[in-house]
Amino acid sequence: MEEFEYEVTVNSLVEQYQTQLLHIASAYVKDSHAAEDIVQQVWIKYYQLLKLEGKDSKKSAYAWLYRVTVNQSIDFLRRVKNKRVISSNDIEMTQYSQNIDTIVLEQHVIERLENEELLKRIELLPQKYQHVIVYFYFKDLPYNEIATALNISVGTVKARLHRAKFLLRKMYVKQGSN
Repeated sequence: MEEFEYEVTVNSLVEQYQTQLLHIASAYVKDSHAAEDIVQQVWIKYYQLLKLEGKDSKKSAYAWLYRVTVNQSIDFLRRVKNKRVISSNDIEMTQYSQNIDTIVLEQHVIERLENEELLKRIELLPQKYQHVIVYFYFKDLPYNEIATALNISVGTVKARLHRAKFLLRKMYVKQGSN
C-alpha cells in the first residue's frame, strides 16, 4: 500500500468519526482541548497500525478507534488525577458566576457536585463495570455495540451492567446509613 493510500484511508475515517471520538473523549476528560489532544493521539496510533498491519488489519475501525479513545481518556485522567489543574471550565464558571443571579449559580453548583459524586462512585467500581456504565448511560450505546467495543458477549454486557447498578445502589444506601 502506498503512503498516499494510508492517508486517504485515515482522512476518510477522520471525516466519518472525528466528531464522535471528540464527544467520547470530552465526556471522560471534561476539557475540549485535552479531548482534541487525545483524539489526535488516537489517529496517530491508528495511522501507525495501518502502516504496520495493512488496510484490512481491523474489521471494525470504529470499534478499535472507540476503544482506544476510551483507554487514552482514562490514561489521561490517571495522569492528572493527583494534580489540581485550573481548567478552562473553571475559568468559564468564574466569569459566568459574575454575570448571573446567585440562585441560578447555586443550582448549577449543586448539579455539578451531584454529577461529580456519581462519577466518583463510578470510578470506585472495578473497570469492567465502569466501562459498561459509561458506554450504556453516558454514550447511549446499545448492548451489541458495547459488546463489540469491549470484546465480550451481549450477555456479559447485561450481567455487568446489572451488577454495576447494584454496586452503585449499595454505595448510596451505605452512605445514607452513615
